[in-house]
Amino acid sequence: MDSSKICDFGLYKGEPYTSLPSSFLNWMIASSHPFADYASQELNRRLEAVEASNHTNPQIS
Repeated sequence: MDSSKICDFGLYKGEPYTSLPSSFLNWMIASSHPFADYASQELNRRLEAVEASNHTNPQIS
């Protein structure tokens, strides 16, 4: 996702999608918001970052 994408509505107006809470992004997707694709891309970016981190820093059990 382009990190310059800015939310242009609601409580988070003016904030980059990269800083929006996951709950808000999930709401956008669930409500079929016109910018739900941005929300989905951001959530996927976060998931990929976590997965990459887990591969480079495996937890010791």
